[in-house]
Amino acid sequence: MSVFLTYFGLPQLLGLCSSVLFSITLVLLRQGMRTSTPLTAVLTINSIVSLGGFIASFLYEDWGNIIPMAIFWFGCMGLIGAGIGAICRMVAVVRMDLSSSTLVASTTPIWGALFAIFFLGENPTIKVLIGTLLIVVGVCILTIGRENVETDFKHWFRTALIFPIVASVVYAIAPIFTKYGYFYQKTPFLALGVSFGLGNVLLLLAKPILPKGNAIYAPFKSLVCFVIGGIFNTAAAFSFMYALTFGDVTLILPMSRFTPLWVVLFSSIFLRKIENINFMVVFAAITVVCGGLLISLK
Repeated sequence: MSVFLTYFGLPQLLGLCSSVLFSITLVLLRQGMRTSTPLTAVLTINSIVSLGGFIASFLYEDWGNIIPMAIFWFGCMGLIGAGIGAICRMVAVVRMDLSSSTLVASTTPIWGALFAIFFLGENPTIKVLIGTLLIVVGVCILTIGRENVETDFKHWFRTALIFPIVASVVYAIAPIFTKYGYFYQKTPFLALGVSFGLGNVLLLLAKPILPKGNAIYAPFKSLVCFVIGGIFNTAAAFSFMYALTFGDVTLILPMSRFTPLWVVLFSSIFLRKIENINFMVVFAAITVVCGGLLISLK
């Protein structure tokens, strides 16, 4: 680890670690949702992360000096990210398809950089900004290169485009709220417990307006996939939230968006899926890695 830290920053490495762990979560979710629903998957994942956050907070954080304003911002993070963000992503996947909605939602690091500059006063270097742009471009190319993305923009605009756009924006706002909470107290575990718990409350309240097919049920095999995925997602969330306690959003958020690259690898290994590895996919992978190196190298 000390060798890596000689050349790379710890916040960036934690962001990258969170992307690896979250990609495993996505592979497990894909497997589980073959016989279950997206809403069941998200509720299960959120519940495990929230429970894990509260348990870790009780064991390792000081509950005797909790500051209400910190809880307020952690709650805002949950309502925005785990709540509104998750709802918009589910609607987008149903109305557009997974690859198309992912393509639009991949702009999150750009929004995150803009918000961090304006609301947190962060001052990213040109190297970091170029690296962020390369990651976004690479993820978009990767999405196009793997699947046939629907290109009827007029249809998107009239029916569904707003949902992945909103998701990309609110997922970029959530770390800003986290940072606001950390101004009062740096309790990442409590932040996860509060935010993912409130996210579930909002999801349940929004259930009547969610797309059809979002009933809450899961066969045993699907539930096992969701639970294991929830454990990996908890580790991913811990890595991301801990990195935010001492690192800049402009450094961490782009590195956490390597996920599509890992999904290509892990789905081919664990799901035995023959991926469409073509020139565009290879070029996208190189682009994403170059962007990550620009951000990470000291």
